Amino acid sequence: MINEALRHQKKLKTSQTKGFCQIRSKEIAFKNPYIQVNPLNSYAWIVIDCDYNLPYFKDMPVLPNYIVRNKGNNRGHLYFKISEVHNNGFSSYKAIEYYNAVRYALTILFNGDLAFTQTLSKNPLAVEHWRVDHLHSKEYDLSELTEYCELVPKYKLKAIKEAKELAEIIGRNQTIFDCTRVEAYRMDKPTLEQIRALAESFNSTLTNPLPVKEIGHIAKSIHKYVSKPKNLAEKEKLSERQRERGKKSGVVRAEKSQKRKNQAFILFANPKLKLQEVADKLELSIQQIKRYKAEFKKVSLTISGSPPLVGNLVKSDSFYNDKIASDIDNYLADTFSLYREQEDTEKIPLNTVNRLLE
Repeated sequence: MINEALRHQKKLKTSQTKGFCQIRSKEIAFKNPYIQVNPLNSYAWIVIDCDYNLPYFKDMPVLPNYIVRNKGNNRGHLYFKISEVHNNGFSSYKAIEYYNAVRYALTILFNGDLAFTQTLSKNPLAVEHWRVDHLHSKEYDLSELTEYCELVPKYKLKAIKEAKELAEIIGRNQTIFDCTRVEAYRMDKPTLEQIRALAESFNSTLTNPLPVKEIGHIAKSIHKYVSKPKNLAEKEKLSERQRERGKKSGVVRAEKSQKRKNQAFILFANPKLKLQEVADKLELSIQQIKRYKAEFKKVSLTISGSPPLVGNLVKSDSFYNDKIASDIDNYLADTFSLYREQEDTEKIPLNTVNRLLE
């Protein structure tokens, strides 16, 4: 059933130990103790993480398809095969919420870990690593599973969190992280070893402690944050570097923006070009072109006033012929200059405009 649910995938998330995952081919993943059983774009399984000794399967309120237990104890994962629920950008939001509500309800029914994300779970195919019981091959419908439990939407989880211990709801990682960071913030320049000792002390209070490797990751994350510069001199140096980088990036952005604006102003000299055509040529949005057009009109009227020839030039069919070339050249130089004219202002000759418009 696992292989059938993943028949369209060539690679899977997998791992040989807890704490990290890798993407490997399906053949390699099926041999590892941990895999992601749900396909990439859908939910085909509901997996429940039970951190306690599981009862005999006949005493369970609803039979899972697989029971995957540790070899050293009776803790394990319960697998329920369901009718696939699509999970992609075009999926039904209500269908996904319904799936999550049923998953939460089943987890509460079996007193499982609500913080379990199903990213990696015990591989039912890796029988050399786990004790696997395949009870049946029936595919459950979500509505069928609701007959055994009460649906729990997300908003109702807040009330459940208040009734249970913090670690059982938000997860052991989050609990240790929150408790450790609060104590570390009060310390003066704590070392990594001190933070790790704090995290280990909180971890020892849990019923099911986290592995040592997970504690190391949490301590390293907190130490990286508290090791940031604190004194004013270091902060000022950091601020100065950030200002310099901001100035450089600002100059580059301004140059690129001015270059696009110059190109747009040149294209506006052709009255036959529509704004959408200008936007397509410059690969800009129509809103940006409209802003450039408004600025272009303001600059044109401010510098030279209303051009006397514009009406005749627009109506003429020979806008670019040789007879009125001198008039157009003078008009472009006086009216369509990008800045207020000075003695050293560079004119835009007509042949240059024609070449740019080709």
